[in-house]
Amino acid sequence: MSDHSGNTDLPDDASDVTLGFFLAVAVFLPSYFGATLITDALLGREGLPLSPLLWLFVAIPLATVMVHVEDRVQSRSDWDRLEGFWYGGGACALTVPPLGLALLAPLPTLTGLDRGGPSMVVFVAVALLIVGIVVRGKLRGTA
Repeated sequence: MSDHSGNTDLPDDASDVTLGFFLAVAVFLPSYFGATLITDALLGREGLPLSPLLWLFVAIPLATVMVHVEDRVQSRSDWDRLEGFWYGGGACALTVPPLGLALLAPLPTLTGLDRGGPSMVVFVAVALLIVGIVVRGKLRGTA
């Protein structure tokens, strides 16, 4: 993380915003895949649940703030007691709401897909994202 030297304003460092965005998306995607599996495969609902995607409008700023204040939280004297809550609570805040939204208010889209189709759409998107990251890393020489 970056050193902010006691800066308590909203994140002004582009790295915090970038890390917050990628943290939110990286934690959200497996949760969204799980949400589509639950609604599609287990419950048999038609379509891709759109409501969990709306959670990203909350998750990205939340993750950005978490990244921004993480250095200060880790420097506290009681960090050993807070560590489990910090990481566990953060992961739950980014993963549980999409699952709940998919179950309680799915807002289905792409309802013409066969059963299993919505889960495959999300799975392919996640797989393409991972392949893109690996290819980009190989081309830049960092992977």
